[in-house]
Amino acid sequence: MKISIAGAKLSHLVQKDKIWDHGSMAEQARIIFYLVHKSKASGNIESLKKQCTLSCFEKLKNEIEQLSEKRSSLIENPVIKELAIVDVQPGKNDRPDMFSALIKGYLKAESYEKNFIVNWSFIRQGEWWMLDEIKAR
Repeated sequence: MKISIAGAKLSHLVQKDKIWDHGSMAEQARIIFYLVHKSKASGNIESLKKQCTLSCFEKLKNEIEQLSEKRSSLIENPVIKELAIVDVQPGKNDRPDMFSALIKGYLKAESYEKNFIVNWSFIRQGEWWMLDEIKAR
């Protein structure tokens, strides 16, 4: 897995607040990515409650409910090839700290492999990063 950071801006921020540590941010993104895929495969969304903002949790819950109607026995295993922190935004006024991670990889099934590229946004809540938005590219 390749990990890159959003440059000098992130280096400057980590000096003020350790939550901006790029390794921790990338690891959090990786962990939540796999938790989301595990939830989609099993249909169990509860494990994501503490990992997502309320709006993101509701969107994922609806998506997983729709998937459960179509769920087949086909197992897709996600594999991350590259994870890059591509944007960091320190909070201002009422806007919280946030960062975006670009995740590239593929879904591997018994009979095929399908590439994906997604952009996930995280916001700070206390001393933790929460998944806020998922965008496919």
